[in-house]
Amino acid sequence: MSKTSEHLCKICNHQTFIAFYATILHTYEEAFYKCPQCGFLSVGNAHWLKQSYAQAINITDTGLVARNLYLYKIASVVAYFFNAHKAATFMGGGGAISLPIVLDIGGGTGLLTRLLRDVGFEAQWSDEYCDNIFAQGFTYDNKQDKQIALATCFEVFEHLPDPLHQIESMLDICPNILFSTELLPCDVPQSNGENTWWYYGFEHGQHISFYTKQSLQFIAKKRKLFLHSCGSIHLLSTKRIPLFALLIKIAHRGLFTIIQKQLQSKTFSDSIMLQALANQRS
Repeated sequence: MSKTSEHLCKICNHQTFIAFYATILHTYEEAFYKCPQCGFLSVGNAHWLKQSYAQAINITDTGLVARNLYLYKIASVVAYFFNAHKAATFMGGGGAISLPIVLDIGGGTGLLTRLLRDVGFEAQWSDEYCDNIFAQGFTYDNKQDKQIALATCFEVFEHLPDPLHQIESMLDICPNILFSTELLPCDVPQSNGENTWWYYGFEHGQHISFYTKQSLQFIAKKRKLFLHSCGSIHLLSTKRIPLFALLIKIAHRGLFTIIQKQLQSKTFSDSIMLQALANQRS
């Protein structure tokens, strides 16, 4: 199906066309709009999101734990590259010495934040919808006067109803964002039948924005950043990293282990600190 629409692309503002209709949450028949310029595909007004997020972690996301156990090693390698392990002096903090923060945006249960802290990074958590279970005590406060070396944002971009504005807001917090999202494997992946593209997730209605390399490049160019990609792993950054794809590929082939040995885990020190805080409140 191809019909010109009045909807403008949420990334590049070009006129879109209706690519197909799909049933969301087994209830709502909704149009999906395709941009012929940057290739971005999305819904129009995602009016069902409150219903979709009645349960923040959708029941079909059985890969949540395995995904975090895979991604924290990649995040550690990239964070190390951005010197997130090195203490620095911050003028606004009265000259205090502190580690720069690795901020996990859309951090879900806090599992990734906890894993990064276990490695030794000063990781903090942020999420609009989900309760922080594993990283309590390490919620990001935007009033903090601390440097953010790297933001991570895994499996979040496809959830954004206003992607350009929301991604730019993240970049205002930190211009270096390591994120994951599946790029469209073809112009318009199949949307019905047994070969429906698995990433659509019509049954839970949380996936509403689907990107191409071109749409991500548009954002990078608008913000004068570099875009690096390796499969579903991407990085927007102020630095050009020629070996980005290699870093991602060898993160699980020994590089993470080498980096981990250079750091001091915060597992025990965090426990002591949280216990002290609990005693103060009692």
